[in-house]
Amino acid sequence: MIDNRQDGFYHALIEYALRNRQSMIHTNNFRYNDDLFTKNGIVQKIISAPAEDALRAGFLLQGVEDEEQENLFSVLEDLEASKSFANALSWDRLHGGAAILMVIDDGGNLNAPVNENKIRKIEKLEIYSPEDIMPLTFYSDTSSKKFGEAEIFSLVNYYGNSFEVHETRLLMFRGGLISNVRRRERNGFGGTVIEQISDDLAHYAESLRLSIAALEKLSQDIMKLDGMTALMQNDFGEQQVQKRLQLIDLYRRLENVIALDSKDEFERKNLSLGGVKDIIEQAEYALSASTGIPATILFGRSPAGMSATGESDFENYYNMVGRIQERTLRPNLTRLIYLLNIAAEYDLKLPESYSIEFKPLWLPSEKEKAETEKLLAETQSVKASTLKILHELGAMDAMEIRNEIAEEYELDRTLDKILTEPAEKPEGEEE
Repeated sequence: MIDNRQDGFYHALIEYALRNRQSMIHTNNFRYNDDLFTKNGIVQKIISAPAEDALRAGFLLQGVEDEEQENLFSVLEDLEASKSFANALSWDRLHGGAAILMVIDDGGNLNAPVNENKIRKIEKLEIYSPEDIMPLTFYSDTSSKKFGEAEIFSLVNYYGNSFEVHETRLLMFRGGLISNVRRRERNGFGGTVIEQISDDLAHYAESLRLSIAALEKLSQDIMKLDGMTALMQNDFGEQQVQKRLQLIDLYRRLENVIALDSKDEFERKNLSLGGVKDIIEQAEYALSASTGIPATILFGRSPAGMSATGESDFENYYNMVGRIQERTLRPNLTRLIYLLNIAAEYDLKLPESYSIEFKPLWLPSEKEKAETEKLLAETQSVKASTLKILHELGAMDAMEIRNEIAEEYELDRTLDKILTEPAEKPEGEEE
């Protein structure tokens, strides 16, 4: 049996083990994730940054006139669509899914399919988390493409009231990739980012906690009390030692004086913090790697070991955001634009065929633009020199050179036909 009067190491070890165990559970608990997002700034960046960047640059409709695009963007702005989609993407990452309820004015009830022939307008967009969404009925027609999918959902609003909604009035966000078994357990929703990064997030939090603890113990006082071992054998020896230490510490704090017996000793040792910074940076690097978000965005700086520019990290990050745009944002955005286009009140006239093109997430700096232009100029100079040499050698004539560079330099070629074709002879003149 372990003596509870030992130096406290046993209790400290048990406390640490329990605390560490507690930090690793509930990673798929809605309230746990919600509290973590609300109280932790790093988690907020992990969840929100990719969602906001997916919408930051905007998009264009290929094959649509500029005026019609502006009309569409005006309607989307009135609906605060960008804010709604950013929040839905964030909840999709945080909670493993979300839904946007399109409050459509088509004369029908919420639990009835959308009547596309009678849509007047979309009143507003409302966001719901997986905790507030429950599938009630499913498509049962085996010949339907939607066979087995949820048809009617029960939604719970902000005030706790529940109501039924048909799936055609919802834009669904299904969360991350998980097994079908777990997806069934979650009513059709998927994995969360918190689940994916739970280990690295716990290690990062622990590295910060231990570093703060190290700072608190930067200066360690060591006191040797004569006869303390023998005193601790008595029933009240522990209390006597504690009182003595408290009295010594009180005088030290008030008078900056330490009163000791002639055989007692006091020593202050300064502990080294070497390696603490490296541990924190390695934890930052691991968290950045598991989230796919560059440390420059996540922590405001690049940890040791990363490239000075971080170009490859940003390239990987933008690729991840691009996947969010293609797999999650595009289908729902396409559905919303389709319904807006057929709504009578907006009078949009989008063509039957068009495509959504997301604008580039990364734009070159002025320095990068200048370097690119310089490289292009050097390439053109080398090409011009090569053509000149070929002309001097007789390998190419002037017209062949014009043909080579005509498209690149957009040359006016209206006179080329006159110069290349033989002149017509006057009437009556024989050859």
